[in-house]
Amino acid sequence: MGGTTVGLVVGVASLWMSWLGYQADRREHADSLGLTAMTDELALAVRTQWQAEARVRRLDEPYPLAVPWRPAHADLVEPWDTLVRTTTGAPADRAALSPAWAGGPEGLAGSDAEIVEVFTARVPGRRLLILGEPGGGKTMMLVRLLLGLLPSREPGSPVPVIFPLASWDPDRLELDAWLAERLATDYPGLAAPAPAPAAGGPGQVTSRARALLDQRLIIPLLDGLDELPPHTRAVALDAVNRALPPGTPLVLTSRTAEYRTAVDPPAGAGVGVRLTGAAGIELRAVAPEEAAAYLRRDAGGEGTPSAERWRPVLSLLPTDTPVGQALCTPLMLFLARTIYNPRPGEHPAAFPDPAELCDTTRFPTAADVRAQLFDGFIPAAYRPLPGHPVRWTSRQAQQTLTFLARHLEDDLHGGADLAWWQLRLAVPDATRRLLAGAAVGAAMSLLMLLSFGLFILGLFVGDRLGSLLAMFSWAPQLPFVLWGWDGGPQWSLIWKYAALCAAYLPAGWLLSHVFRLRERNTPAARGRWSWNRRSLLLALGTAVLVGTVLDFLLDRVAGIGWGAVAGLVCWLITAWSAAPADLASVTSPQELLQQDRKAFWTFVRTGALLGLLAGLLLGALLGVLLGYLSGDLIDSTVFGCGIGFWSGLVLGLAAALHRTAWGDFTLSRLYLAARHRGALPRHLMAFLADAHQVRGVLRQVGPVYQFRHIDLQRRLARHTEAPPLPAPARAARPEDAEERPLT
Repeated sequence: MGGTTVGLVVGVASLWMSWLGYQADRREHADSLGLTAMTDELALAVRTQWQAEARVRRLDEPYPLAVPWRPAHADLVEPWDTLVRTTTGAPADRAALSPAWAGGPEGLAGSDAEIVEVFTARVPGRRLLILGEPGGGKTMMLVRLLLGLLPSREPGSPVPVIFPLASWDPDRLELDAWLAERLATDYPGLAAPAPAPAAGGPGQVTSRARALLDQRLIIPLLDGLDELPPHTRAVALDAVNRALPPGTPLVLTSRTAEYRTAVDPPAGAGVGVRLTGAAGIELRAVAPEEAAAYLRRDAGGEGTPSAERWRPVLSLLPTDTPVGQALCTPLMLFLARTIYNPRPGEHPAAFPDPAELCDTTRFPTAADVRAQLFDGFIPAAYRPLPGHPVRWTSRQAQQTLTFLARHLEDDLHGGADLAWWQLRLAVPDATRRLLAGAAVGAAMSLLMLLSFGLFILGLFVGDRLGSLLAMFSWAPQLPFVLWGWDGGPQWSLIWKYAALCAAYLPAGWLLSHVFRLRERNTPAARGRWSWNRRSLLLALGTAVLVGTVLDFLLDRVAGIGWGAVAGLVCWLITAWSAAPADLASVTSPQELLQQDRKAFWTFVRTGALLGLLAGLLLGALLGVLLGYLSGDLIDSTVFGCGIGFWSGLVLGLAAALHRTAWGDFTLSRLYLAARHRGALPRHLMAFLADAHQVRGVLRQVGPVYQFRHIDLQRRLARHTEAPPLPAPARAARPEDAEERPLT
C-alpha cells in the first residue's frame, strides 16, 4: 500500500512537471525571436494601437483638421548651415546634398499630411522639433506622423514609438533607462530577456526593449517636454542630447514658451540647452475660415439648423474678440463641437446656444472662454448618446474624474499616466500594509470556518468517507483543538472561535510582511519559476520554525515531517514569480487587468496544489516510517493532504497579493470607495473604458490612460462645483444611471 501511494505521488508530480514543460515550449518561439523579427511584430502592435486610438479620439471626424506650421524661430533651433554640417560632417555644399532636403528653414513650412515628408525627406538627419501653443495639435501631429511612417516602413527597419514625457523623472532615471522601462510597460513582451547576441555576450542579460534601443531600432517620438516640471526641462534636454546624439532620428514636441525658457533661461536660472542637430517647426493657429468650415460641417453642413446656430460665433472668428482668440486651436474646436453640436438622434434645441460664447460680459478674455469650454466638456461628454446609455450621471463622472485628476497631481506629483495598478499610491503605505495583512488574516479565518463546516458534513455523512472528509478538514482547526474546549456553554465556543479569528489578523499581517520582501507592484501576465537564494533561506527558516513548534507540541517525527512540508511549500511558492506577456499582443488596461487577475488565481491554485502534493508525499512517507497499517496509512495520508492543502492555499494567497497587482488594486479601490463615498464607482475599470472609448475624456497610451489634455487634468484637479449644462431632450432612463451617494 505504501509503495502504491508513493508511486501515485511520483506520477502526479511527473504529470505536473510535464505540463510546465509544455507551457515553456509554447513560449519558446517568442523567446527566440531575433531583433529584426521583434521590430516587425512591434510595428504591427504599434500600428494597431494607434489606429484604434485615432478612431477613439475622432481625429478624422468630420474630417482631418488641417493644422499649418512655419519654421521655428531661429533662436530656438540650430542654424541651418550648422545643421547640415552636423548631419554630413562637411560644409553645406548644395550640389552635394540630397535634393529632397529643404534649402533652408523656409522649406519646412507645410500643413497636415506633409509632416511625413518633412520628417523623412526635408529635414537633414531626421531630427525634428515640433513647437506650438497649448492645445495646438502637437500630439495629434505626432499620431499622424507615426501612422504615416508605418505603412512605408521596410521589414527589420526602426519602429516609431510615441513616448509621453510626463511620466519621466530626469532626476531619477537616465533617458535610455526610462525609454526601456516605458517600452516594457506599454508592450510587456519587450520586458523579456533579449537573445544572447543582442544581450551583449555570455553572462550579460538585457531586456528586449533595451536591446532594441541599443541597436537604434526605435525612433523615439517624445511628446510633451513642457509637461515636465520647469526645473527639469533643461536637464531633460541635456539628457536627450546625450542619449540620442545627432545622427539618431527623433521627434520632440513642446509648448513654445516652455521650450524657450529651457533654451534661454532667466538670469541666475542655469545654463540654456537646446535640442542639438534638429530642425524645428511651429504649429500655427487654425485659419478662421478653416475653423468655421469645420464647425459647420460637424454640425450637419452649410444651411442646416444646427450650423446656423454658429453664425454669431463664426462672424467673430477673424477678429481679436475673446471667442475669436480662443477658437483657433484643435483642442478648443473639439471641445466646442462636443458641447454645442448635437450627434445623430439628438435635437439641437435642447443644447446650449454657442452664441453665449460671444458674451463679453460673461467671458471678457480668451482665458474665460477656454475655462467655459473645459467646464462644459464633462457634462456634455456624459449626456446620453444613441446606442450608448449612460451608466454614470455627469455629476458622478465629474466627481470621479476630479478625484483621479487630484490623484495624478498629488500622489503622482503631476504625472499624466493613469495606471490602475498605481491607484494604491492614493492609500497611505501603512494602511495598505494593514489591508493586505487583514485580507490574509480574514482568509485564514474563513478557511477555518469552511473547514469546520466540512468537518460537520463529514460527521453527518458517517462511514469511512465521512471520516476521511473530517480528517482532511482538520488542519485549519488545529489551533482550536490545541486550545481545547471543555464542553461549556455555546457562547464559550463562539468566544474562542472569535478570539482565534482575531489572532489570525496579526498572523496574516506577519505573513504578508514576509512576502513583501519580494513585493511586485506592476501587473503580471503569468507565473514562472524563478529560483533564488532568498526563497531558499525563507523556506529553511519556515521549516525550522514549524518543525520546532510541532516538535514541542506533538513529537519529533511530526516536527521533522511537517517542518519539511512547510519549508517545501514555502520554497516552491516564493520561487513562483511573475512573467511578462507575449510581444505580439496589444495590451490594453482591461487586458492587463484580466491577465494579472488570472495570474493572481494561478498563484492561489498553485499554492493549494503544491501543498496538496507535498502533504500527500509527507503523509504517506510518515505513515510508512511509523509502520501504520493500511487503514492508518490512508488516514495519515489524508491528514497530510489536508495540512498541505490548507497551508498551501494560505501561502498561495499571500504570494498572490504581493506577486501581482490585482489584489492590491482591489483592496485600494474598496478602501477608497468607502473613504471617499461617491468618488469612485463600483465598476471603476468599466468607467475608465467608457470615458476613453465613448466619452473621449481620456486617451489610451498602451496599458495606461491619460486625460485627453494635460490642461483638462489640471483644471479638474482644481475643480469647484459649476452649474451643469442644460440636459438634452433625450434623457437617460433611470435604470441607465448608476446613482451614488454624493459628498
